[in-house]
Amino acid sequence: MRIIKRGMLSVLMLILGLAACSNDQVSGEGFILEVNDDSILVVQNINQERYKEIKDVPGDALIDQGGLELIWLVYDDTDKLKKGDHIEFWTDGSVRESYPEQATAKKIEHK
Repeated sequence: MRIIKRGMLSVLMLILGLAACSNDQVSGEGFILEVNDDSILVVQNINQERYKEIKDVPGDALIDQGGLELIWLVYDDTDKLKKGDHIEFWTDGSVRESYPEQATAKKIEHK
C-alpha cells in the first residue's frame, strides 16, 4: 500500500512539473499601439471601439495613465506590422511582470 501511495505521489509531482513548464509560452491578442525597429506595444483585452478611442494617444501617455493591459513585445520582423493591426502573439519564454509587461514574441499573426 505504501508503494502505491509513493508511486501515485511521484506521478502527481511529474504531472505538476510538466504543467508548470508549459506555462512559459503565453499567448494573447490585442491591437498594436506603437511599432519600433525591434519591438511593438500592444494593448490587450479591449474591443475595436475602445481602440478607436485611444489610438491617437501617445504610448507614453497611455502608460502613465494606467488601467490598460499593455505589453511590449520584442520581435525581429516588425516591418510587416503597423499601428492598428489586430494581432495574436505567442511569447518565447516568460513574461516580465512590469507595467507595461515585457516579453519576446516568437510568433505574431494578424487576426
